[in-house]
Amino acid sequence: HMESALRCQELIRGCGLELAEDKPPTLHTSTALFRFKLGEAIRDNSEALQHLGDFVEELLSDHENISLYLDPVALPPVEDESDETPAATRLAHVGSGQFESLVRLMLGVDALQPRIISILLEKFPEFIGNEGGEQGGAGATKVSVKILRQLRWLDYVIDSAGLTEKLLETLGYMPPEMQSEIISALPDIISDSDSAQVSDVLAAMMNDTPELMLPILEALGSLECSMNLLERVRNSVVTFLISAEPAELPVMVRFLLQSVSMEAAAPTIQRIRGRLDLDAVVLTSKQQSRTGDRSAPDVLIFDVIATCLRSHKHLRDAWLKVIVNDTAVVGSHTILDVVVLLILHQFTTHTKRVESALRTKIDAVSSQP
Repeated sequence: HMESALRCQELIRGCGLELAEDKPPTLHTSTALFRFKLGEAIRDNSEALQHLGDFVEELLSDHENISLYLDPVALPPVEDESDETPAATRLAHVGSGQFESLVRLMLGVDALQPRIISILLEKFPEFIGNEGGEQGGAGATKVSVKILRQLRWLDYVIDSAGLTEKLLETLGYMPPEMQSEIISALPDIISDSDSAQVSDVLAAMMNDTPELMLPILEALGSLECSMNLLERVRNSVVTFLISAEPAELPVMVRFLLQSVSMEAAAPTIQRIRGRLDLDAVVLTSKQQSRTGDRSAPDVLIFDVIATCLRSHKHLRDAWLKVIVNDTAVVGSHTILDVVVLLILHQFTTHTKRVESALRTKIDAVSSQP
């Protein structure tokens, strides 16, 4: 076993990556050249491939030092003490290697990738409840997050369907905190061809575990979803609007507005107006002495609405039309209506229409006995 580990270290060093005890590995060549050399060294050599996979698994089994192999590799030291070459210039000699960890470097080698992915997904559950990194500091990145980070934004995945299947399977038996981390990472890991399958699973999860609604909505906003699925999810979100915590509302409102089609805009806006109790949210902010705080839920909701109205003309038209047509009860307009009218008034295409609508509303109130 020791002999095999030494051979693997020698092989890796020959390809340009130097391992040292209790220190980050050092990359002496470019990322591309390292991966090419290592790929060539294990091509058609199943024994070397097996040993190298075992070696990486052994490295990652050391919980104390696992971050050494999940964090970016080190730069070669400056050999000449008088060399004042800026770090950025020296980085050019190793390409983008400074951003890659040992694990990421290995994931870029076709023959190794499936085994490395399998090892990472097996390691992930071992860190349930590990709040800090291995140093345990409050600011330390959790090891579980670092493991997921290895799988994000890979240039390509040999078996993307297998990876998606494994992630969804892992998602099923994780505690909520870990589920949240996986859900947030999914859009950056899976391939576009697996979007439909993943969005279906997430939509079903939202009904079973409403506490995961926020990460699920964030993820669905980044995935390709069918119109039918979006409509189902919007219906669920609207239902939860009344009972949601104030801090959850900005994400929910953003999802509702960004995912809605032109045809469904007016009815969706009507339902938001009916179920979003902004008066209560504003009152909560006042009670918590957060009036004017940029991160207070009411301020974030207004920001979300303003951003969505700026980005989508069909939302501006639909919302103004809904307010104008609401003649059910004079004086029934809420803070939300007033805020939206103020936002719409800033658009030159809507200024006159907003003023006209306000005059009509004021006249209607004035004519009341």
